[in-house]
Amino acid sequence: MERGQVKKIQVLPKELVHKIAAGEVVERPVSVVKELVENSLDAGATKISVKLLRGGTEEILVEDNGVGIKASELSLALKRHATSKIVSLEDLETIHTLGFRGEALASIAHVSRFSLESATEESAPIAYGLKMQEGLLSQLYELPRERGTTVRVAELFCTTPARKKFLKRYETEWSHVFDLIQALALAYLDVSWELWHEGKLKFQCPATKDLKTRVIDVFGKDYGSQLYPFSEGLSELELEGFLGHPNFCKSNNRHFFVYINGRYLQDKLLNHAILQGYQSLLMQRQYPVVILKITLDPRQVDVNVHPAKREVRFANGQAIHSLISRAIQKRLKEAPWRQEVFNPISLEAEEALPLQMPRPSFQYSPSSTKQEGLAFKESRASYTQAAVQQELLPKPQVGTLSFLSLRVIGQLKQTYILAESEESLVLIDQHAAHERIGYEKLKAEFAMGRISSQRLLTPAAFHFSFSQAVRLKEASEALERLGIEIDEFGPSTFMLKAVPKLLAEANFEKLLEEVVEALEGYDRLDALEEHVDHLLATMACHRQIRAGQKLEQEEMQDLLRQLEGTPHGYHCPHGRPVMVDIPFRELEKSFKRVL
Repeated sequence: MERGQVKKIQVLPKELVHKIAAGEVVERPVSVVKELVENSLDAGATKISVKLLRGGTEEILVEDNGVGIKASELSLALKRHATSKIVSLEDLETIHTLGFRGEALASIAHVSRFSLESATEESAPIAYGLKMQEGLLSQLYELPRERGTTVRVAELFCTTPARKKFLKRYETEWSHVFDLIQALALAYLDVSWELWHEGKLKFQCPATKDLKTRVIDVFGKDYGSQLYPFSEGLSELELEGFLGHPNFCKSNNRHFFVYINGRYLQDKLLNHAILQGYQSLLMQRQYPVVILKITLDPRQVDVNVHPAKREVRFANGQAIHSLISRAIQKRLKEAPWRQEVFNPISLEAEEALPLQMPRPSFQYSPSSTKQEGLAFKESRASYTQAAVQQELLPKPQVGTLSFLSLRVIGQLKQTYILAESEESLVLIDQHAAHERIGYEKLKAEFAMGRISSQRLLTPAAFHFSFSQAVRLKEASEALERLGIEIDEFGPSTFMLKAVPKLLAEANFEKLLEEVVEALEGYDRLDALEEHVDHLLATMACHRQIRAGQKLEQEEMQDLLRQLEGTPHGYHCPHGRPVMVDIPFRELEKSFKRVL
């Protein structure tokens, strides 16, 4: 229809309404699995089995042992806005269930070949079922079944083929479902989980009462050994879960497992709070592994703001953000990786191969061609060789020793302090160490109101572009709190009059240049306060001890003494490790002194 043409306003056909609604709820197979599994959890299921064909594009089957649906209510369950979970506005304001809109089953049924079979405690071992195809319901039928519900979704988007072409390769769709089930398994410990693909059991874990055990069941003990318990009781909310070692980081936030009252979310505000909690412990574009369960009054969170319920809105989002980030900072400040606080349960299965090693991509079978068999042998040989080489290399650890327990034995390339403990060879990055110490001192002074400054005997003149000059002039008062005093001296020229005492030996020109570049990256002036940690880290980078500088024995020992009392002393403010220790036993393995 061309612009300006007017058509008659009319009510849309019911079938079209259903398909539009389905488009909001059902994006891909994982959307279907999420809705069906959440229904199973709301029904009190303690065993849930999910079976897929071709990543769920061909068939999805979800089976549970929940309370079931009465025969008289089966057809009603497939009507829009029909639900047993809310009955009043008050219920909507205090939602305790995962589902509540009554749209999921109806939407899914209208874009697939759908069947629903269920037995209640009263009807078992007889179940009742019905099917829906192209909006038409079948007659009710009987079948044998114990208590629970089975939902089968075949040929997803068969009634809306335009949607089907937007799906990815089935391997991709399968991976999304796998990630979801893992995430839900971490939240619902009392549920036994099974996930099948193409008739093969791909994931299974029994019910448990212990989150630590579930983490190991889901990811393995190597993964679990990098996580540390975390709990905090606050007035507004309760937090519990595990925080990953800062060096156990990933390239994306897919390993943020965050839950609000049991609801798995990918919420921007909560994700940002986690990153703030890890601030100055991670390098850019790196993300920690975090399992965070948040409990708060349902009236303080609106879960009805996103069609797929992935995001929420808080009554006081900034307060929640601040509480979470500060609680994480507090726990990480304790450097829990220095204590044996997470003792992985020994697994009866054969020891897992290192996570970073690629597994062979071929499997031998009698029907394999000669070329496939050769490729398998080559793949296996290269894998074995790589594994052996990796085993021969010393395995460094990060941040597990007390700095005061170390004895300095020298300096390597005038960049690394060499030290030894009772059981390890230790390397300290001297610049990263000095940077962290300076950053924490600057941060403490800033928290007191203002960083102490030192006036320059001869003010230094600096020239900037017009836009930089405008930004610098606007920020001059705020910069004084950072210990940097400037005066305007012409349209685009400024005189630097004072710098922080801690940076008295710094390269002033480079320091001011980087501060101005940081200011240009902020959308507004008050963002300077929000990014003060970044500014302080930038400033701390200009302290006097740098790579390539010769240090005396006493200077190196003093640096270790300062590190011991410094928060987050195992990482520089930009997230790089300060200390790496190589156990002597690993060195002895390399020299074949032990096996």
